[in-house]
Parts: sequence; structure tokens; C-alpha cells
Amino acid sequence: MRNVTRKPRICVTVFGLWTAGEKSDVIVARKLDLGRGWFQTAGAQSDVVISSRIRLGRNIDGHAFGVLLAEPERAELASRLRAVIQGCRDSFYRLELAQDDRLLHSVLLERNLLSASEHGIDEVYVRSDQLCTVVPFDGEHVVLVGIRSGLELRSIHRDLSRLAGRIDRDLPFAVSLHWGYVAADPLASGALMQGSILLHLPALVEQGDPDGALDKARSGAARLELFPSGQANRNGSLANVFQLSNAPNCGLNEEQIIVQLEEAVHGLVHYEREARAQLLQGRRRETTESVERAIGLLRHTPAIGAEEALVLLSWIRLGVALELTEEISIEEVTALLFVSQRCNVMQVSQRPGDEDDRRARLLRDRLASHG
Repeated sequence: MRNVTRKPRICVTVFGLWTAGEKSDVIVARKLDLGRGWFQTAGAQSDVVISSRIRLGRNIDGHAFGVLLAEPERAELASRLRAVIQGCRDSFYRLELAQDDRLLHSVLLERNLLSASEHGIDEVYVRSDQLCTVVPFDGEHVVLVGIRSGLELRSIHRDLSRLAGRIDRDLPFAVSLHWGYVAADPLASGALMQGSILLHLPALVEQGDPDGALDKARSGAARLELFPSGQANRNGSLANVFQLSNAPNCGLNEEQIIVQLEEAVHGLVHYEREARAQLLQGRRRETTESVERAIGLLRHTPAIGAEEALVLLSWIRLGVALELTEEISIEEVTALLFVSQRCNVMQVSQRPGDEDDRRARLLRDRLASHG
């Protein structure tokens, strides 16, 4: 009997519509499945911790780095990486990012599946559960991104380490016993790992002291900054949402980075909960009224801008965490912080109307389903 080698099937489809085939098939998609998302479950300490994220950068041994990588060599590496991902047991979707269509790119940014980058990215692989992405040539040859709801750095690290090990078997990484993983920028060599946690700190903001809380909770060189809305538009930020991350070139290994971030997070969570208790003790009535007013406005507004919507959603999320309302779950209000941003709104709503109309309709529909 003749041996026949079956070529893996590549299917062009709208992302999220599965077709029959082997689990290792890579599906080429035109858009993201907006019905899914990492924010659909509540992770550890989700009253304060919105998400955890890890970004691993890796370069392939024996190839030029960064701008020195010639186009034919880049195309060869891209093809070899595609074959490796195709052979993974997990199902991935390949999203092509056309230079003349920035909507999909911005949707990925708004969901924190991509980092804002100056490098030209023309494709990204998104795992079917949307908890992991593989980004070719985002500074390094391969960038792995994992994200989870709540404080889940260790589970993300295990997941990414498994995937990195699978890639490393076929495409060995450039690594030095002295410098660690070799980066396109030699000064950045080392763990090549960026860990970040999104925290909702409305009570500390009310007290005017989120940075002071970090100073008291500080472990090493962790940084706390406002998280930009969508990252594509750095003029705005998610209301009362801060990003805690390790400093680049910190000289720590992966385990040390995780420990440092976890210690800082535990401290910030403690001080935020303490501030919330003080808020309830001194201003319970005013806080309850602000939460109820936010729900009422979002249920009845005919149009609303992104900035105003985020402020109101921040109040509702605080109200859910403090058990001042049962109108909506913590998972759903967290999801709305992301899906109500500009590009997600424009892609999720097929009805006519401008952005503010679509956003208001989306928020009304989501709140009505819980009312």
C-alpha cells in the first residue's frame, strides 16, 4: 500500500467558525471571534486584579536579528514557524493584518492580545481560546503572549513555556549561558520576559494615592502606570485601571520576575481593599448612588462616548465588587471595559449608526440581558 502524506488543510473562514478537519490545522481568518475573550471568566482576586499578562521574546539561532534580517530569510523563517504552529496540539487561527486595514490590529490592541509596536506586523496567530497569541517579527523573531483574567502569572508562564519548548525543538532559540536569551538589542538580552498586571484601583484614586500604595507595597523595580485605552490611542486610558509591570533589563530570571510582581500585586490589592472599606464606612450612600446612577445612564442613553462609558463602567465594577449591586457580574462588566472601546464597537455592531450610537446600543443590550 502506497504511503500518502496528507498536507494540512488551510481553511479561509470568519474567525470562530470551525470547519471539519485535523486539530493541527491552522485556520486563516479575516476577523476575531468577538463572542470569546479572556475576560469571560473571573480569576484569582478579580475584585481588584483585572488580568495578568506575560510577553516572551525569542530569536532563532543562526539567523540575523532585527533590521539585519533580509526579506527572503524572513519569509523562510515565517514559513517554518507556520509549520511548527500547524503541528501544535492546540488550535490556532492565523490573522492576516493588511497594512490598509488597521481595524483588526486595533481590536487586538484593545483586547490586550497585542502590544503597541513600531515594528511592522503582518500576521498573528491567536489560539482558539484567545488566551495565547504568537506574533512573528515583533522586534524579536517570535513573541509569545499569554493573558488570563485575575492574578494568574504562574499558569500563564507554564502555558507559554510549554509552547516555547515546542517551538524550540524545531527552531532552536538563540541563547547564551552568560547573557540568557539573546535579543535584537544586546542590552535587552536576558529573560526577555515582560510581565504585567491590570488592576482596578478606584478607591486609591479617590484617595489620590495609587503611587503611594505602590511605594508601600514595592518589591524591586515594578512600575505602576495608567493603562492606555486600546493602546492605539494613548491620549485616553481605561478609567481607574493601572498596569503594574517589571522594568525592562532588570537582570532577573523568569521566576524572580514573577515573584517580584506577585509581591507588589498582593500589596496593592491589600491597600485597595483597605481604601474601599474606608470608602464604604465614610461614604456608603454616595458610593451606592454613584453606582446606581451609572447603571441607569448606561441603560437609557441613546449615545455615549468611550471616555464617559469607561468612567461609568468603572463605578459599576466597583459596585459589583462591593456587593452594592447584583445587576451584572464582575466578568460581564470587565468584558464591557474592553468590548466598548472604539474598534471593538465598530466591529461587533453591524447595525447602522456612528460609534457613540453603537456603543450605547451595545451597553443597553448587555445590561438589559442582566436586568
